Amino acid sequence: MPDVAKIFDRESENWDADHGPDSPRAFEFQARAAYLRALCETLGKPRVLDLGCGTGRQLLDLADLIDGGVGLDLFEGMIARAREHVVRSGDETIDFQADDACAVRPEMLGQFDLIMFVGSFEHAPAPAEQLAAAVTLLEPSGKLVVIMPHLWNPSVFMGRFSTVARKGAPFRHLTPRHLSRLAARSGLQLEMVNGLPYRASNTVDRTIRHRWPIVAGAYIAQFRPAVA
Repeated sequence: MPDVAKIFDRESENWDADHGPDSPRAFEFQARAAYLRALCETLGKPRVLDLGCGTGRQLLDLADLIDGGVGLDLFEGMIARAREHVVRSGDETIDFQADDACAVRPEMLGQFDLIMFVGSFEHAPAPAEQLAAAVTLLEPSGKLVVIMPHLWNPSVFMGRFSTVARKGAPFRHLTPRHLSRLAARSGLQLEMVNGLPYRASNTVDRTIRHRWPIVAGAYIAQFRPAVA
């Protein structure tokens, strides 16, 4: 078994350079940001929880549209980078903590209007437990968002067999249908699925990308608590 903590702590050093808003994959970052910012505007200054927040850049991008936020990540290296970004930004409404997302409870953090997994849910060792824990932190009128690569996109599928993938952290990409079935067991109802650009798909026509997440390479799945 790979030492996941060592892998992510090592990757934290270059995470922003490889994945951040000024990286070669900035197009992906900005596409995610555009969706999340629009959702925050719809929700009206939500309180936000970012589970598997990494270096925190995606959550910090929302700072002007939210009523505070918390970023959780299991790996100290990622949280150290995230806290550096907070200091540089001067923002006092967002907090980053190193903690296990499956272990947190409402009495520890309160509840949130928006909970998001941005490129993190596929690394969860116990995805069903992860969703069940997240639902306890979600306001009854809140939204839960998962953003991940699509399992059957050709570049994503072939990437599973690359040398880089074998040396990296373990992952388990899910199709939207599989994710929806898993979420339903935790009392979540799917509201929509949209495609997002991922690696080579940056040039795919926007209309096709949104309609066909498998072509886009990645997708957003947006959920709400199911009505009892």
